[in-house]
Amino acid sequence: MLQSFFRLPGPVKSIVERFDRTPIDSVEYLNLFARTRASYVAQTALFDYLKARMGTQFREYFTDDVFSRAIHDSSVKVFVSCLSDLTVHAVAVVADPQRLERPECEAMARRCFDRGMRDGLADVENRKIPADARSRFDQRLRETDWPGSATGNAAFVLSPVDVVRHAPVIDEFKKLDRQIVATSIGHKWREVRNTFRKRAVPERIAADWRAMPGA
Repeated sequence: MLQSFFRLPGPVKSIVERFDRTPIDSVEYLNLFARTRASYVAQTALFDYLKARMGTQFREYFTDDVFSRAIHDSSVKVFVSCLSDLTVHAVAVVADPQRLERPECEAMARRCFDRGMRDGLADVENRKIPADARSRFDQRLRETDWPGSATGNAAFVLSPVDVVRHAPVIDEFKKLDRQIVATSIGHKWREVRNTFRKRAVPERIAADWRAMPGA
């Protein structure tokens, strides 16, 4: 995910993914969708924000070694938040209405999040990954309203805040930019949600989960 931050143009990837019509009918495909879309939204939301804030000088900042490392570190944290939000929403859609019990929702979400963290941050140094990422996600699962999280943007509570929170931008600008950034990332998530609804086959994903050893 992160190694492609500067080399993979967001619009190109978006076009490729937009034409992907493969049904999401297994836990494996759900995991893949959550990780790749969380990666895409994290990359483009942070890039768009920094580009808008820097204006015509953004190319100079992005080629500066110190600033590039700061962006990379920020993108790790934003990815974790995006993965958390999308995982909860996707599992909630699979579970609704009453396809899965609450313990099953938590277990599936935990598996999806862990897999996404492992694959999405495979080349990232451990010290750059938030040490409390898993414990915070576990706490979130204990407090999640699963039926509500399947609807609209209810599950997308961390990423709109954390794009601004972790971006290498001075605090004065962050206070001014919160709503604009939240609106921007909200549009990205709406497209992701619509794509998932069109491609997901919830009953098959739920059946695949229950057929897995130890599920």
